[in-house]
Amino acid sequence: MNSLLLFAYIILSYIAIDRVWYSKRSYIIRNHGAFYTMKISLAILFGFIFIPIFIIQMIVSKK
Repeated sequence: MNSLLLFAYIILSYIAIDRVWYSKRSYIIRNHGAFYTMKISLAILFGFIFIPIFIIQMIVSKK
């Protein structure tokens, strides 16, 4: 059960950081592996911040 919640947290935080942080900028990437590793590590570390922001953005943008 804990691993399922962790997996759901990682997926939700990855989507949240993609919509909140990375959707507003353009990036030139040389090393795709390093970019996605950094993106996943930021999602794991700061997901608790980006998930509520993502939910608020979803609610506000529907109006």
